Amino acid sequence: MKKFLFCLFITSLVACSFTSNSKGIEPKTGKFEVPAKGEFRMWKDVSHARFSVTLVNPSPNQSCEIYYVKSNGNEKWVNPSLLANSKLTVSIPADGHLFIKNFNPNALTISYEMK
Repeated sequence: MKKFLFCLFITSLVACSFTSNSKGIEPKTGKFEVPAKGEFRMWKDVSHARFSVTLVNPSPNQSCEIYYVKSNGNEKWVNPSLLANSKLTVSIPADGHLFIKNFNPNALTISYEMK
């Protein structure tokens, strides 16, 4: 009986930790706009566990630079970045965020889906 209760306790503890880590990130899918010749940061200052996100760039001729930023502020460039008319999956570290630079003269709308 003690083993059963111990297993039940551990299972509930693990389940609660997964729930609380993903609590701050909503919605799981959506779109955002990166301004012309501008920057955009997503999930900055949001406490979360490590996750992957797929970015989709529907633009036929515009690309953008993608970075993931660690919780200590270090930026890591993703190579290759998000090319025109393509998609890219990026791993975001725990408590990190996504950073996008658009060097184009037009705004760029990107779709995302968290995995």
